[in-house]
Amino acid sequence: MADAGVEQDSAGSASLSRRLRRGLAIVGVLLVAVYAVMLATAGGAEDLLARVTLEPSLLFLPVLSTFLSYATMSLSYEGIVRAAGVAIRSRDMLRITFIANVANYVLPSGGLSGFALRMVFFTRRGITAGKAVAISFTQTLLTNLMLIGFIGFGLVHLISSRSLSGPTFVAAVALTVGLAIVLVISLLMLYRRGIRARILEFSARLCVRVLDATGYHQRFARRAERLFLHLDEGMELFALKPSAMIAPSAWIFLDWLFMIGTLYLGFYSVGYPIDFGVVTIAFSVSIVLAIVSFVPGGAGVLDGALAATFAGLGVSIKDSLLPIFLYRVCYFVVPALLSLLLARGAFADADPSVTEDIL
Repeated sequence: MADAGVEQDSAGSASLSRRLRRGLAIVGVLLVAVYAVMLATAGGAEDLLARVTLEPSLLFLPVLSTFLSYATMSLSYEGIVRAAGVAIRSRDMLRITFIANVANYVLPSGGLSGFALRMVFFTRRGITAGKAVAISFTQTLLTNLMLIGFIGFGLVHLISSRSLSGPTFVAAVALTVGLAIVLVISLLMLYRRGIRARILEFSARLCVRVLDATGYHQRFARRAERLFLHLDEGMELFALKPSAMIAPSAWIFLDWLFMIGTLYLGFYSVGYPIDFGVVTIAFSVSIVLAIVSFVPGGAGVLDGALAATFAGLGVSIKDSLLPIFLYRVCYFVVPALLSLLLARGAFADADPSVTEDIL
């Protein structure tokens, strides 16, 4: 029996390693292809470098902003953990944040990979599985609500500035209205149990029908059932302690500011003057495409969307390409390398049944 357990653990670790390698390969191919096209559009490396005045001494600024983004993200988790009636050390939470987020960047699982790893780390520290999922979901909910605010700001600014026209203008208005509706529904679900129950029940039935129609009922039905159960648990945790969510919400707001700040400081470090508001608008609009694409880390999708959005705001690809590249390196590559150090031994005693069941 012991040998069987060892074999199962080895199989789980091997499967995770394969997924990581495959995710890294997908990310690498996408980024090389997209940046090759963007570089060709910008007129080549020679013409691009001739337009910038790179200050190597300033490159630490986007790296610092990246670290502050991850640190505030970690603090938001820590506040939610306390609201759930449990405790975790700040050092451990920062480590979990880096590893789980980087897993999301390289594993094409729509964010479930980081969710699963956080659950593994939480349960190993004595937090029950139900609370672990509720904590992760609550943070995700707050993050997405805050993101809706940033996206709304960007879209409203674009609409009011009349920099859009025709179908693009109509699409922006429709998206803004859609986001407002999602925000209202989310808030109603948080504070109205009856509305929450009806929406979750309808969503669960719809999910079952889709699984039946696609032939995936046996494989995913149990996971879907747990998902809707934990959605309810997460919203209940939020609704029961709204005052306890003020500090985590503030940390998440700062997390988004530092994330956008990393891109802004990329422009600053290459000597290109740009307004922080313009960067906020471009980032807020582009991040939507990266999220809905389900591509790991938005590889290629976010980069191309940023270049296109900046071009629409009057910043040519020749001026935006290097800052976007610096943002990609600072916010994704540097944390990925750091997580390799932080993750030493992290998966050695992880229960493969947890990660395999969710990933």
